[in-house]
Amino acid sequence: MGGLLSYSLSVSVFILMLYPVLHQIINRSRHFRFNRLAVITGLLLSLALPCILDSTLISLPSETVVTNVDSVMNMNSTLSVMKTTIVENDSVPAFPWLSIVLIVYLSGIVVLSCREIISFLRLFRMIAVSEKKRIDGVTICRIADDVIAPFSWGNYIFMQDTKLDNSSCIYIHEKAHTIQRHWIDVLFADFFCILLWYNPFAWMTRQLMKLNHEFEADEAVINSGIETYDYQRLLVVKVMGNRSISIANSFAADKRSFRKRVLIMSKKRPSRKTMLIALCAIPAVALAGTALSMPVSSRFLSEISGYSLREELLSEETQPGSTPQVLDLESNPSKPETETHTVIPSPFENQKPLADIIRCSVETIQPDKDTKVNIEIVVDEDGRVKDVSADTPDGAEVAAAISRNFNGVRLEQMIDSGRLVKVHFVVPVQLKKKE
Repeated sequence: MGGLLSYSLSVSVFILMLYPVLHQIINRSRHFRFNRLAVITGLLLSLALPCILDSTLISLPSETVVTNVDSVMNMNSTLSVMKTTIVENDSVPAFPWLSIVLIVYLSGIVVLSCREIISFLRLFRMIAVSEKKRIDGVTICRIADDVIAPFSWGNYIFMQDTKLDNSSCIYIHEKAHTIQRHWIDVLFADFFCILLWYNPFAWMTRQLMKLNHEFEADEAVINSGIETYDYQRLLVVKVMGNRSISIANSFAADKRSFRKRVLIMSKKRPSRKTMLIALCAIPAVALAGTALSMPVSSRFLSEISGYSLREELLSEETQPGSTPQVLDLESNPSKPETETHTVIPSPFENQKPLADIIRCSVETIQPDKDTKVNIEIVVDEDGRVKDVSADTPDGAEVAAAISRNFNGVRLEQMIDSGRLVKVHFVVPVQLKKKE
């Protein structure tokens, strides 16, 4: 589940950068079809680019570039323990902030998913019990609740039994929603908001999408020959005191966007130059990708991605009591293995596995000059690699690559005087410029 949270954070960065561009497009341009395409494209890019960026950063070449590495390291002569900290068994454990964040995030997804399901059940019930009439390939469902504003979903239009003198405007408006399949956009935006429920920009982007839907439907009404002033008066009547269903397109659902809808009806169609605003999405995407590619961001997301809530709960259950206990699967062959990570030997016992990970990490790096950096690796008491850092800015890329390759990998727990210890050790890495 840590991978899902890490992915959603990456998506959040992209939608954060794209939202200002989408906001300007929706509020400045009357090319509503283009606006709709821009919003959908922005959401799709936000979902797809983190996957593309992640595969680009993590993938390793199929062929080993030997000329790129002069000497990765000499473990026998250069591996040195810089600092060893004894961790007492009765010490206060670190605050499990990541566990709490992950639980809150998953709880939000569950709550919103349940809310979405309830909305659909309510909608299907309204379809089942309402009086239906088929007109022009669209099913009109008569509802008796005057509090609910007219709305549409799928191929259904929901209208009240009374006050049908102006129903032609409402019918044209809602039919435009059904013909243009706006409900598909809303369903996609709802899924996007469930994934990023904590991000206000996700919800504001959904609001932009629904606002553009109303612009398109309003334009269909005006183009049908109905007077703009009369239609605006009808909107004023319907928007006051009416509520709506969140998963549907409502005739007068959002009072906050009402003023924008009225103003946009009398606005002249601008020059096509306004669509050049969309080009600002290119630097916005580039900026988001650069931010996620930084070593600090990559290391943070890698830590979250490799986190397992189930694994953390199991480790808490197996924590020692009053006497020191060390997990040793080799000496307890009958104990079932409950963890899914790969365990490699301590470098003090067998240096080759650690050397292979570091060598594999640096093979993809092509420095501009001969470089030698000291990589500090911090291994926690449970064998997790908590931090990988370099002593110089030139080594940041090396440290980030090594950190990514430690995802799902642990070292054997290190023991000193019967106690688990945290170990910091330094590995010199030398890279040679490719000739």
